[in-house]
Amino acid sequence: MRQWFARLGFGQKIQLLMNLVSMSVLTIAIVAIGLGFYGEFKRNLEHRVLQQSNLLADAAAVGVVFDQAESVAMLIGSLAVDENVRSAVVYKKQGLADYKYFAHYSREPKSADDFVFRAGLVQEWVDGSFVLRLPILVDNEEVGRFIITEDDTYLSGFALNSIKYMLPILLVSMLVVWVVSRSVRGRLAAPLSQLTAAVHEVAYNQEYGQQVKIVSDDELGELGNAFNHMLGKLSQHEAFRVEKEGEIIKLNADLEEKVFDRTKELKTSLDNLKLTQQQLVEQEKMASLGELVAGVAHEINTPIGVCITAVSHLGESIVVIVKAFKDGSLTKQQFSDMISVITESAGIVDSNLRRAADLVKAFKAVAVDQSSAERRTIGLEDYLQDILTSLRPKLKRTPHEVNIEIEHGIELYCDPGLISQIFTNLIMNSLNHAFKTDQVGQIKIQAHKLGDTLHLSYADNGQGIEPDILNRLFDPFVTTKRGQGGSGLGTHIIYNLVTQGLGGRIQCASEVGKGVRFDITLPMKGLSENHTAEAN
Repeated sequence: MRQWFARLGFGQKIQLLMNLVSMSVLTIAIVAIGLGFYGEFKRNLEHRVLQQSNLLADAAAVGVVFDQAESVAMLIGSLAVDENVRSAVVYKKQGLADYKYFAHYSREPKSADDFVFRAGLVQEWVDGSFVLRLPILVDNEEVGRFIITEDDTYLSGFALNSIKYMLPILLVSMLVVWVVSRSVRGRLAAPLSQLTAAVHEVAYNQEYGQQVKIVSDDELGELGNAFNHMLGKLSQHEAFRVEKEGEIIKLNADLEEKVFDRTKELKTSLDNLKLTQQQLVEQEKMASLGELVAGVAHEINTPIGVCITAVSHLGESIVVIVKAFKDGSLTKQQFSDMISVITESAGIVDSNLRRAADLVKAFKAVAVDQSSAERRTIGLEDYLQDILTSLRPKLKRTPHEVNIEIEHGIELYCDPGLISQIFTNLIMNSLNHAFKTDQVGQIKIQAHKLGDTLHLSYADNGQGIEPDILNRLFDPFVTTKRGQGGSGLGTHIIYNLVTQGLGGRIQCASEVGKGVRFDITLPMKGLSENHTAEAN
């Protein structure tokens, strides 16, 4: 319905609305007038019947008192002249609330048995008939009841005649309204149609010379004049636009050339920036490796020094025992002491050389992995222990503890240098940033497999990270130690190693004063030698 109305023209809409409103008002007015007359006629009918019935009830009172049923029947039989009276019945009162048939008049032949007293309202309409129940009084004492029933023939006739008269009036009125609305439609729609055609030419064909001729002194005439004035302005603006469009085309050609030159310069600057960033990252890795070398060298120096001291002491003891042997003064006690010295020195040399060998082994495993990108299979738990061993020169100078909880049997086929660099940077970040001077810190590293995913977590109970730093933690050059040796590349390198090197994800959660937690998830499909062989 809405779509149909929307497709109508403006004039058709005006005519339709005028017809609907006018016809609705006329219909409501005629119906209201008809209902008013009908109600008034109905009330007059009820009043007439009431007056007539009161007279008959008063007249029948004497006959009821003296049991003159025939005189009462003749009295109410006078109602036969009124063709609308269906029946009239007189009941005589017996006792307090009992009424007995006394006399009747009926337009249709009926016997006394057909009339049974029924109580009800004084007056009411029942099945299209008006029923009136009046008491028959003598000295204000009820002696009987008079009930008259009258048809609504007058009302039906009145309603039918009203419709006969009002329907032609309504039809003529509708015809007049339609003619008037048709005229109004022609007067309003013609100028609007002309204006619409002109707007169409301007909008779709850019015919700014189109003029609208609306001969009228009302708002439509003013609208046509304003539209013509607007077309003149649009024509001027169109000429101005064409002129400026040529200038813009020329400026765009010059601008494209400038943009090309600036883009070329920007690309060169971006390449230089990426190269510089890569160099900074490599320098950071080398600095970390150099620091590792210095620490391991210092750590190895102690057991090697102990070994040299033990061997020197052993050499001096051998010189003494050899001299005694040559002089023939060697005693059993001296020989026994010499054996004890040799045994003790050998034990010292063995334990310290083993300690140095472990350091060298761990350093080799970690340092070589950081400087090469060769993939191999590693046991995660053992490799993390090697990383901690290589960092022992740093860790032994602090009271902090590192606990490892790794699910047994986790093996990874990857570039071990990535794992080493990630956890080395995490541990060094905790040592440099997390703990206060007098704090005994706790570092926990956990790992477990869940389906085809490896879950790694690194947590410390340090000072935590400020929210503004936490939001930018993995961006390059973000650090809380600016000017104190911090480069701001540690976490950025970790992020790149996890996401690009291992194809995983890393997230960081922290609250100030409650430490920090890094959660790393890695796909086992990319860290399994079997999956790699299948891919190859």
